[in-house]
Amino acid sequence: MGRKLTKMVVLVLLGVLLATVPGLVGCAKEGVRKEIVIGFMGDFTGPAAATCGELYKGITDYFRMVEEDDPILGVKVKIITYDTRMDYSRAPMGYEWLKGKGADIFFNFSPIFQEILVEKHQQHSIPSFTFASSPAIVGQDWVYTLSIHYPWEAEAAMEWILEDWWPEQEKDGIPKVGHIGVSGYVSTAQVTDTLEELYELDPTKFDLEEAAAPPGTMTWAVEFDQLEDCDIIIVDLFGPQMASFLREAIAKDYQGAFLGTSLAFLGFWDLAKAAARQLEDLDGALAMQTQLVLTDDVPFVDQMRNNLERFRPAEAETLGRGTSYMAAQMAGLVLEDTIRRTVAEVGAENVDAVALNNALKSIDKTVEGFGEAFKCHEGSNILHRMLRVVEYRATEDDWYAIIDWFLPPSLAGQ
Repeated sequence: MGRKLTKMVVLVLLGVLLATVPGLVGCAKEGVRKEIVIGFMGDFTGPAAATCGELYKGITDYFRMVEEDDPILGVKVKIITYDTRMDYSRAPMGYEWLKGKGADIFFNFSPIFQEILVEKHQQHSIPSFTFASSPAIVGQDWVYTLSIHYPWEAEAAMEWILEDWWPEQEKDGIPKVGHIGVSGYVSTAQVTDTLEELYELDPTKFDLEEAAAPPGTMTWAVEFDQLEDCDIIIVDLFGPQMASFLREAIAKDYQGAFLGTSLAFLGFWDLAKAAARQLEDLDGALAMQTQLVLTDDVPFVDQMRNNLERFRPAEAETLGRGTSYMAAQMAGLVLEDTIRRTVAEVGAENVDAVALNNALKSIDKTVEGFGEAFKCHEGSNILHRMLRVVEYRATEDDWYAIIDWFLPPSLAGQ
């Protein structure tokens, strides 16, 4: 009897277990989260590897924060990378590789990649997101830009110089504005074209002096001779070239002001400080800016600082001084908002590239500290169009906004 009872109990327990298995399997399926793949095309081993590496750290840390603190219901974000080595001919190959890996949306390091690949993104209906735009892709479908557009930046800089900065100098006549860039660089060409157009519209408002050096130039005798009597020089140089130009201008006792484009100064300012004899030599340097700075007392900056201490304590001081990490966190915020709204609209299981594009196209995200909501305005795929000017103060060794956000003149009233 005991053996029969034992056998019966075993059979009953086995039956209960087998009856429970389908339920357990069902629960496992319900717990599976769909993977949303961001394809990050960047320069991880080429000349811009340091900047690209900081961007990668910023965006991966942002989604790590999301995953740990407030996961997106039903989906999980995965970031995969392709190294272009800053060789633009590798862009089509990188696109196909990332597409083959299931990229639902691209995060492209360079706007030149956007120009090269825009037709592919449109043909295959896969959206792409980057930091800087160009005239060729403004208003195009399937490609989006966070904030930087050099023609707008140049006209905004000239408006500020003529209407705010020059009157404060209390000098007679009109200002002489210089511009230094690099031959063959897209940003230099766009700034040059805009400045020359503005000058031709009314040559009585300012004098203009242009100078451009070959890529890799590190001595600036010829270029500085062209610019030394300018009241203000718009500096559109990057990394060691920017630092070497400032060092040479300071050594030659330049008496005017420096105004960096949005990517020229802040992201490479440690190089400028290392090249200067003393911080006071850089005091009063100016920069156009499309992003927040560390001295902005707003929740997003606090969150960025917290992420640095939380995920990269050994690098927090270095990464916090630049702009790349913070810019990537801002990109992460925009992409998180896009993914969350997509899930809410179509359901986690139906999220795909088309649904993400629809959500990005309809974004309307307000972030405290910025001048306007991030959104696609009519005829524009640039999400934040406003700029401001920030100033370096040597005594605090930091940057401070000196004017509120404003639109470029061509967009005023929109």
